Amino acid sequence: MSTSIQSPTPSQDFEVDVDRYWREGYLLAPAVVTPEHLVRLRAESDRLIELCMADPQGHANRLTWEADYLDEAHKAGMDKVIRKIEPLIDISLVFTELASHPGVVDPIRAIFGEDLELFEDKLNLKLPGGSSYPWHQDWNCCWRAHTDELITCFIYLDDADMSNGCLQVVPGSHLNKQIYPFKPGNRFEVDPACIDTSKVVPALLRAGEMIFFDPYLLHYSDLNHGSMPRRAIIYTYNPARLGKINENRFPH
Repeated sequence: MSTSIQSPTPSQDFEVDVDRYWREGYLLAPAVVTPEHLVRLRAESDRLIELCMADPQGHANRLTWEADYLDEAHKAGMDKVIRKIEPLIDISLVFTELASHPGVVDPIRAIFGEDLELFEDKLNLKLPGGSSYPWHQDWNCCWRAHTDELITCFIYLDDADMSNGCLQVVPGSHLNKQIYPFKPGNRFEVDPACIDTSKVVPALLRAGEMIFFDPYLLHYSDLNHGSMPRRAIIYTYNPARLGKINENRFPH
């Protein structure tokens, strides 16, 4: 495994390295939220969990559950733990506001070279004991019906390291829009035999820091083996000229 990704420079020194983004398929960015704002975001995460747990049937179309993704060895006590809440902005003003924060959208505008629209929004919880996200490419497994002109912003709400399942990526795996074959019998996970583990780098970032990445970039996160959560807000954007092409993400 390659050396881990280092934390980005302080926000006052941050410049969007567009060339590096297109070359490596991702770009790190420092926190653009204050410590006080981060506390508010974590509290909003807790509120949404409580809201959905109070009426799981009413929110069934936006919830995924850990027990559905864990093997038998890791399922104990996880039957009522939420894995993901998607979408968010129809039930959260706090996360609606964050989706248009200049520190979030301006780097993406710089990379696209044009204005943007929100394509997708979700909260990945990965609470202690939380499940892994196997190796995959977002466009190949999830977004073929839309467009591959997409950039995702992954904002950590907690410090992320190897113990609690930080994001891991393969730099350059997006080049030429290469499509990696699925694991046999699977339509989400890339065949692990295709992963060059010597090139894998973990994104060890602090709470509030961000990583922007391409929809073809190979990425993965392990189980949360630690005692601390690894919550992350994930926004994906498309160029504004394509319009609001994913409005059907909202539950009915």
